[in-house]
Amino acid sequence: MTTQGTLNVKIKKNKKGNIKKEIELFFTNKKGEYRNIKIDNLPEDQISIALTEKIKEDKSQSLDIEFEEDGDQLKKIREKGTQWDREEIVLKVRDDDDVDPFSTNNPQPINNNVSIRGDFHNPYNFIPTPPRKNDNSELDDRAPVGHGKYHQDYWSGNITVKLKTKTPLLIPDAGNATEDNNGHKTYPLRIGADGKPLLPITSVKGALRSAYEIVTNSRYSIFEKHEDRLAYRTPARITVVPARVESKDGKLFLRIMDDTGLVGETARLKRYEKNSKNKDKGESHVATKYKSKNRLPIHGDAVWVKLSRGKVEEIIPRDQNPSNTSWKKGWVCVTGANINGKMNERVFIEQNNNDLIPVTPEIKSLWEELIRNYQQTHVKDLEKRKSKNQSPTAYLGGKPGETGWSKHIWDEKELQFQEGTLCYVELNNRGKITAIQPVTISRRLYKYPPDDLLDDSLKPAQKMEQLSPVDRVFGWVNQKGKGSYKGNLRINALTCITDNCIEKFKDRGLPLNILGQPQPSQARFYQAQDKKGTPLDNGSEKGKGYSNSNQGLRGRKVYPHQNLPANHWDNANQDRTQQDNNGHYQEYYRPGSERDDQNRSILGWVKPDTEFTFNIDITNLSTVELGALLLILDLPKNHYHRLGGGKPFGFGSVEINIDWDKTDLRKGKDWKEYYSSLLKVDKPDATVAKASIEEFKQAITTSYGKEFEEVSFIKALLVATQGYSDKLPIHYPRLDRQPNPNGEAFKWFVENERTGNSGGLKVALPMLANDGGLPRNPS
Repeated sequence: MTTQGTLNVKIKKNKKGNIKKEIELFFTNKKGEYRNIKIDNLPEDQISIALTEKIKEDKSQSLDIEFEEDGDQLKKIREKGTQWDREEIVLKVRDDDDVDPFSTNNPQPINNNVSIRGDFHNPYNFIPTPPRKNDNSELDDRAPVGHGKYHQDYWSGNITVKLKTKTPLLIPDAGNATEDNNGHKTYPLRIGADGKPLLPITSVKGALRSAYEIVTNSRYSIFEKHEDRLAYRTPARITVVPARVESKDGKLFLRIMDDTGLVGETARLKRYEKNSKNKDKGESHVATKYKSKNRLPIHGDAVWVKLSRGKVEEIIPRDQNPSNTSWKKGWVCVTGANINGKMNERVFIEQNNNDLIPVTPEIKSLWEELIRNYQQTHVKDLEKRKSKNQSPTAYLGGKPGETGWSKHIWDEKELQFQEGTLCYVELNNRGKITAIQPVTISRRLYKYPPDDLLDDSLKPAQKMEQLSPVDRVFGWVNQKGKGSYKGNLRINALTCITDNCIEKFKDRGLPLNILGQPQPSQARFYQAQDKKGTPLDNGSEKGKGYSNSNQGLRGRKVYPHQNLPANHWDNANQDRTQQDNNGHYQEYYRPGSERDDQNRSILGWVKPDTEFTFNIDITNLSTVELGALLLILDLPKNHYHRLGGGKPFGFGSVEINIDWDKTDLRKGKDWKEYYSSLLKVDKPDATVAKASIEEFKQAITTSYGKEFEEVSFIKALLVATQGYSDKLPIHYPRLDRQPNPNGEAFKWFVENERTGNSGGLKVALPMLANDGGLPRNPS
């Protein structure tokens, strides 16, 4: 049965002129109860597209609506008299524990369907990098021909290029940045002697190199620090048991302290206040102490404990004699005030019949690799505390990053797996240790590092004979030893030709929003189920990421162009972050104008429609190499390269075109004629050089067996340079429509990974070429 109601939209302006929109739904439900609901409390996918568009209009209005009631839920909310206009895209989710969710050859039927609708696009995605073909074509590896002379059938000459900004361009002047007492940095715009923006040649060359690397599917230019396995956080349901490293006859063993009859196999030792504002989280006045010595038990202490319902009532050092046999042997495990709401530390209970498992090199490696990952991950967090003279163990608040850091994060000595180390282990049904960790809810290492999942044909070259097209054209430096090549391309004479092209921000500048950090451990976004870059199946088990050497990586990270409203950059230095602008928000501005060490401010940017020119000198490029270069320098209309800072927020989209009238490209034999003749030799018609583009396209088609535009990395590149056409907003994953002043982007990922009956959808980042977006609420 259909229920009817009224949707009221009110537009209000505050004293600063900022618009606030209030939207409420009024109706009488099936039970006869009169209700009003704010639209923010309703799921977006249950509001029709037509009604959503009307709501976005900047005017107060009252709309008659109708919908279906399903218990307390409202579904298919639409304007009265209209049809429901949302089509559901059904993504199939595997939930059979006997099925490998990462396998591409699973014969078992998929038995669970979940309707998922995209509400926004992630700022970044990936260009697939399929294994390269060893077909002796110009797309294959070979040594370069060098620079010593003009080779007969290779191209040399000069290309004049025009660059025009589509969105504001950030060129921060790091050398003249200032920093306040809170660690907040403010950057002026980099300006040349002529008072115009100074766009570094290295920035332009870097952007072109990235595009060339993509379009030729060359080797990665840089692929460093990916040899170590990544880690992921385990769900709370994983069962681990306490253990301690002991030495016996010169050998190390793990004492497995299970079968204690206690919850979690450990005794609770009162240590902290549940809610505390003290830097020790109340430890100094609520913790259970040694009675005789009036001091706190410390990590690793050998003790006797008296228990009541799993809680330590009394505790004495091991060297004291207990009064009766009810006392139990134990080891104090202190991990610190590392969680909001934590009240207890633990005592591992030792028994005479505990199993002793020999410590093998493999077990040592499990520990050392995980602790190394912890410490590398938190380098910046620890540096931040050190700069403020804050102890790594201090409890500064209940939010992530404010709680105390456990010893395994900040103490390098914890890397050593040695006598006295207290830990938790996971055992399989044969009693073999499959994981080892410092805390109960810990990170767990994936089986393979990213380096193992990248095809050898794509790894950076290590010798001259392995140079791929991008290495030969733009240059190469061996990452793992001696060897380099300066490339056959030079950029020069980069000049800004537009006057009045700088947008300045007075006083303290414009506070940019916080940029996200790369998270390769987020396998659903970074890892592929095969070498072709296919996303992981939605709903697949988190722990099976990076689990199979036949899996792959998603590809080269890119920031697609953003098709934003025409007025998106107007009144840039006003906080409009909570104002809806045709479904988009002021993503680049820090909500509340906050300035701290998490974000940066800028004093100016290069305006849209600013023009630059530059020259490219090339020497001895093959026809295919030249064709690839000309293609990326003359993309179709409304396709853009990305340049400069702030790409996740839409900055730095630039249009690049060749000025053919000022371009002179010839083969070596033509240059020989030019320099040998005493008479004027006209430059060849541009169509001769342009024909190289078709030769490049044909080379791609031949190597990858598809029409040029259908080859995976070409198809994805064309989408990235043009941007998405569906008008969905683009921002980092979050649960709210508008930017959250408190940040909290991590909550989206928490919801996505949630386990249990009301668990998350476990959605993977879609393929760039057909990216339909991610759901606002992934649970």
